[in-house]
Amino acid sequence: MAPFPPEREEDFAPLLPEEVARRGLAYAREGRVRRVFRVGERLLGEVQGSEPTPYRVEVGPGLVGRCTCPYPFFPCKHAAALLYAYLERRPEDLWPRLKALPPEEAKGLLLRLSALPEVAFLLKELLFPEEAFAEGVRRLRQAFRLGGGEEEAKALLLRLPQAGKEEVAALLRALLEAPFDPGPYLGPVLRRHLELGGDLPFLLGLYLRHPFEALGEAFLELALKAPEKALALLAGREPLKRALKAELLFRLGREEEALGVLREGLEGVEDYLAFVERLLRLGRREEALRYAEEAVAWFGKDPRLLPLLDLLAAHRGLPEDHLARFRLRPSLEDYLALKAKLGRAFAEERPRLLRQVQDPALLAKIHLLEEDWKALDRLLKRASPEAYPALAAVLEERLPEEAARLYLEAARARVESGGRAAYREAAGLLGRLARLDPRRAEEVARALARAYPRRKALLEELSPFLEGPRQPHP
Repeated sequence: MAPFPPEREEDFAPLLPEEVARRGLAYAREGRVRRVFRVGERLLGEVQGSEPTPYRVEVGPGLVGRCTCPYPFFPCKHAAALLYAYLERRPEDLWPRLKALPPEEAKGLLLRLSALPEVAFLLKELLFPEEAFAEGVRRLRQAFRLGGGEEEAKALLLRLPQAGKEEVAALLRALLEAPFDPGPYLGPVLRRHLELGGDLPFLLGLYLRHPFEALGEAFLELALKAPEKALALLAGREPLKRALKAELLFRLGREEEALGVLREGLEGVEDYLAFVERLLRLGRREEALRYAEEAVAWFGKDPRLLPLLDLLAAHRGLPEDHLARFRLRPSLEDYLALKAKLGRAFAEERPRLLRQVQDPALLAKIHLLEEDWKALDRLLKRASPEAYPALAAVLEERLPEEAARLYLEAARARVESGGRAAYREAAGLLGRLARLDPRRAEEVARALARAYPRRKALLEELSPFLEGPRQPHP
């Protein structure tokens, strides 16, 4: 491990991002490091940044520390500047000098320093940490009202080890009212709450009002130490309570009780989805299929059922499974499955299936597969230019001439609509056309360039077709 404070540049520079080290060195050479102090194994100082007030920096062993600048990572360039300034100035270590002070002299020094407001505040934090922490939470709430608070929250996290149970609880309540996502801050605060013994009713109350996953996990971790008390708190039919109760029972190894709780709460699609997923994780496939079938019977037209329909189609594969899924999400897979499974009855079902398909490309695939050329011709005649690229992609292999025509028409339509994005799309469509007919793609590009010679953006996008060796556009 490199010595700290560093004795030479090689002790810290290789551990810094190259840009951070470079800019830190520049700051040090420009004289931006206003003050440097050494206190034992810590370096403290002030570095003049872009703001009028200098940034305060602290660096310790392992390059761990903090800076008041807004840069989200540490070490920052101000920390690097402090390290370079230390190598140049080598200030005397204050720690031995302070330790050598006689008690009365040390007391007198502290009394004189307490006249400085900033020092007095730091002394209060050291002498009355819980009171100072509570004051920090009040300032945090004030910052929330002004739309900020993240810097105050970060400062409180650094002081968590000195906070008591009441102060940590106050911080948790405050964070849940933040105007930003409190998620990144909840983990450390909840760990401190659990270190201090935790409070099941308190955590449950917070979770019911603000169902963050971290709150639920903290409750469950504490509940495992007092399961019967936790289960009593979770009595009732409230969905959040029921979900926590089931999860706690699973973690206690009481699988059948947990499944019973989930069965009692089967009311909506999401309840069935969660229950079936849990059954599958437990290896209870047949039971999962039964409940998936029950959900489809109750909520057959709800698009959220697709995962359950996928399950039924994969593991059971009855015609009604494929039919129900096709109604929600038409696909060639289910069309072919129904054709195979329904036999002669498919002819009667086919018109109804085709009426449900809104995607022209899927209809084209079906007509190509069945070689229904008349239906395909009708589809192409009534299709909009927006659908041409997808249709052309389907037709490329069987009907390349028709695919080329669609790519060409789509490219022209994009150019006529105007705008850089549309021109880029047109060039891409000509690139697809070039795979089928390179010469035709080049001719069309040159014709478009002649038709719109003043559209600089268009000429730039078509340049691969207009200059140098003729290569298909990517």
